[in-house]
Formats: sequence, C-alpha cells, structure tokens
Amino acid sequence: MTTISKHPFAIVVLMMAASGAYSGERHAGTAIILVGESEYTIPIECDDSSRPELGFSTEPSRITKEATGRTSGLRLGLRRWQETDDVVISLDRYLAWMPRPSSAGGVLKMTLDMSPVTIMKGGSPVALTYDMWMEGERPQGIQGVSFEAQCSHRDPDAPAFRKLPSAESR
Repeated sequence: MTTISKHPFAIVVLMMAASGAYSGERHAGTAIILVGESEYTIPIECDDSSRPELGFSTEPSRITKEATGRTSGLRLGLRRWQETDDVVISLDRYLAWMPRPSSAGGVLKMTLDMSPVTIMKGGSPVALTYDMWMEGERPQGIQGVSFEAQCSHRDPDAPAFRKLPSAESR
C-alpha cells in the first residue's frame, strides 16, 4: 500500500490545491483575428476576465469541437515571457515578443508583424529564440496581423471564419 507521505510531490500538489494556489481558473472570451483578407473569430480562455494582457490562449480544439461541431481556424496565445516584463504572442507557426501591452475597457487591440517559429541557419531549421529576437533577428513572416481579444464573454458564433472584400474592391 502506497501512502502520500512517501511521495513528497503529492503532498505539495495537495497543499497547493487546498490553498487555491493551483486553481487554474480560466475565463471564456473571444478573439477576432485579421490576417490579410481573412477574419477569424475564435474562442479563447483567459487568465483574468477583465485583463487579456495577463494571458490567454485558444480554447482546446477538442472542447470547441464538442461544444460547436467546429474547430478554430487559428491558434492564438499571449503569455508572459519567463521572468521578464515581456510577453510572447503566438499565432500558429508565427510569434513575436514585446513589452506587455495594456488593454482598454477589458479589450486588447493590437497590430503587429510576426516571424516564423523556425528559421534556416546553416542549412538546418532552428527555433527562433527570445535572444535572437531581442538582438534584431526578426525574419519576415506575416505582416500587419491585427487582433482584438476580450475575456468577459464568449461570442456564441465562435469559431467562425469569413473572407473580407479585397482592398481593390473596397
């Protein structure tokens, strides 16, 4: 018979759960992402219901699929970068680091250029790192990505996709 006292890790986890330190409570929200002439509305899960800049990520595909019968066309995330005041923003296979942005009225609106997660160096793919980014190595990926994230409620139509009229036809 195994007892908890023989497993110090189990004791720490139980103490954290009892104290609420590991509650992991997430808040349902929505992000609208514009990439070129495509608009994606996706369900997100946020760390704070009124401050998306504190972190969020796309709701797991399995959960979205079970609830709506559809999946999100893109994965978007924003999280604090290690022990810095910066954040990393990821959109599928692209990313960008920057100082933590601020939301207004619980809505975070941003437009940014993003680099690919991996780049070629010496004929081999390597991961783009924070240090490389901060030293100015920012390979072209996708430009002018805009998104709006809010964490106070979920758009019932998410996930959704629509093609926007091209600039020439406007």
